[in-house]
Amino acid sequence: MTHHILKPHWSRYLGPHAPDPHKFVYKPHQEPVFTSPFGPFPPSPEDLNIHELCFPPNNPLPEDYPLLVNAVTEEVITLHQFYARVCAMARVLRHDGPNPLRLGKSPVNDKEDGEILGLFSRNHLHYPAVAHACFRSELVFGGISPASTPYELWWVLRKMQITSIMCHETLLPVLQEAFKLGSGEGDKLPLKLVLHPKKVIVLSDNPQLDNVLGHRTIESLVREGTKLTERPRKLLGGNRMAYLFQSSGTSGLPKAMIITHKNGYHSGIQTLITAVQAGRYAGVEPLSPPTRTLGVIPMYHSYGMIVWILRVNLVQNTNIMLPKWDIELALKAVQKYKITHLPLVPPLVRQLAQSDLTSKYDLSSVIGAVSGAAYLPPDVAHQLAKKLPQGAAMPIPSGYGLSEAASIASPAAPGIFGLEPALPGTIGYLLPGMDGRVVDPDTLKDVPKGQKGELWARGAVVTPGYFKDPQATADIFSEPAWLRTGDLVMRDEQDRIHYLDRLKEMIKVKGLQVAATEVEDTLLDHPEGLVRDACVAGVDNGRGDGSLFVRGWVVLTAKGQAESEVNMAKKLDEWVKTRLSRHKWLTGGIEVVDLIPRTPSGKMLRREMRDRYHARMKTEGKAKL
Repeated sequence: MTHHILKPHWSRYLGPHAPDPHKFVYKPHQEPVFTSPFGPFPPSPEDLNIHELCFPPNNPLPEDYPLLVNAVTEEVITLHQFYARVCAMARVLRHDGPNPLRLGKSPVNDKEDGEILGLFSRNHLHYPAVAHACFRSELVFGGISPASTPYELWWVLRKMQITSIMCHETLLPVLQEAFKLGSGEGDKLPLKLVLHPKKVIVLSDNPQLDNVLGHRTIESLVREGTKLTERPRKLLGGNRMAYLFQSSGTSGLPKAMIITHKNGYHSGIQTLITAVQAGRYAGVEPLSPPTRTLGVIPMYHSYGMIVWILRVNLVQNTNIMLPKWDIELALKAVQKYKITHLPLVPPLVRQLAQSDLTSKYDLSSVIGAVSGAAYLPPDVAHQLAKKLPQGAAMPIPSGYGLSEAASIASPAAPGIFGLEPALPGTIGYLLPGMDGRVVDPDTLKDVPKGQKGELWARGAVVTPGYFKDPQATADIFSEPAWLRTGDLVMRDEQDRIHYLDRLKEMIKVKGLQVAATEVEDTLLDHPEGLVRDACVAGVDNGRGDGSLFVRGWVVLTAKGQAESEVNMAKKLDEWVKTRLSRHKWLTGGIEVVDLIPRTPSGKMLRREMRDRYHARMKTEGKAKL
C-alpha cells in the first residue's frame, strides 16, 4: 500500500475515505456512538516516527524560511538550521552511537525501564529542536513545567522515572533543591528518584558555553554532533512511547501520561485535515499562503506540543516566540511580523478583548485566533473578534482536548458538510478520526441526546494510559479504548457537543490545572499539624474569564484551634506557597468550618462547599478569611 501521508503535498492529509466537502452532507443520528463529520484519519505506516512524518527521509527540504523567531532578541532559527541542529543532536543522543552522555536505550512502553530525558525549561528557541532530536534518536522524553517547585519537580522526576535531564540554566537551583530531597526511600510511592546528578544537560542562553557548573550544554552537543558522520537508520515509532506529559489526572500530585508516536502525529495533523477541507470547501488552495503564529503557549503542555513541535515542516509556518506574556509586546509582534494566527488561552483572550492598547497597533494581518485549555465565555469570544478582521460574526472558537487526548472537538468551518454553526457555548463537532459517546457517569450507560452525561472519546490521539500506574489507567478506561474525559457535556440534535462542567475534581486557573486533592494534601501535611480535614475547590474570581480562585476550607485540630484564626490562616497560606506553584496558591482564601460534608461512602462534596460560598457572596459581597 502506498502511504501518501509522506508526500509533500496537502493531499497527504486526506485518506481514501475522506468526505468531499462539496458533496457530502453529515447526517446526525440517534445512535449512542457518533463520529466526526470529517471522517477517519488518513492511513499511515504502523511504525511511523513523529520526526519522519515531519521530515520524510526521501523528501528534500523545501526552500529555507524563518521557522522560529524570538520577538525580544530577534534571534532567528531557519528551517534548514533547525533540521541541521536536530540531526547533530540526534547523533549524540543515540544510545547505540558514540554516546558521550552514556545514555541507555529508552523503554518501548511502561512495562520496561530505560532512558527517559526530562525537559525542564521555559519556552526557548532551541526546545523544539531538542524534542525532535529525541524523536530522531528514539529517546523518550518527559516535559516538565518550568513553574515547578523543588518538591513538585522531585515528585514528577519520580513519576516519570527521569534518568537524565535537560535543564535551563535559570532552573538549576530548583533542580539542585530537588536532589536534596533524596531518593524517596521510606515513603509509600514505589517509584524512587533514579535521575543521576551527572546526567544533567544545560540549556544556556549563551551559545559559546560548553559547560555550566560542570554540566555539558546543548550547544556543546550540537557542535560535537556536527562533526559526526550520519548513520542512516530506519526509525521506529508507531505505538512505541514517544514522550510523557505531566498530568494531574483526577487526584493528587502530577502523574506521568504516555504519548506514543501514533498519538503525537495524529494530534499534529488533526486540525491540518480540517484546514485542508475548509480550504477545499472555500475554493482556495489549502494550507496556503505561509502562516505566522504568535508563540506564547508553554512548550511542555499538550497544546504547546501541537503549536511548536508536532507540525514542524508539515506546513510553512513561522512561530514568533514571546518568552513570557506581555500584552504590548504581543501586539507589537503582531504588527511587526504580520502575524496571521493567535493560539491563546481564555485569560489572554480577555486581556486582548478589553485592552485599549489594541487600537494602537495594526492587527489586519490576523486571519484568526483560537482559544484552548479552558472554557471561553461567549461574550469574550465576540468582544475580541470585533477587534480582528474576522469581525463579531465569527467569534473566537474554542477547541476542546485534554492532556490524555490533545484534540477531541472544535467548531467547523461554517456550512462545511452541511453543518450548523457551532457558536460559543459549544465545543463544536468531533475532530477527524474521533468517536464519541455521552455516558451516565454512575451507571456507565449511554444517555439519549439532549441529556447530560460524561463525554467518552475514542481515537488515535487517546493515550494508552499513565506511566507505571495501572490503577490510574484503569480509572480513565472503564471500557477498552474509550477514554473517560471527566467532563459533563450534552450532545444536541446536530451532534454538536455542549460543555457543561467538570466531573473531575480539577480547578482551572488561567488555563492551568490544579488538582484539589493536591492542595488538600498539602494543607493536611502542615508540619505543625494544624488541620484535621480539608476541602479545596475553585470559586468565581469575579472577572468572568473562566479562570477560578483556589479556596480552602479546613477543620482544625486542637493545635490549630489554639491559634488565632488570622495567624492560622497565614501559616497555612505560607506553607502552601513554599510547596506548590503560584497557580495553586489559595488566592480565594481559607475558611475554618466545623465539618466537611461527605456522602455516606465518604466522598467529599466539594461542589456543596463552593455553592455555599457563592450564595454567601451574593448576600455579603465579601469573602470570609
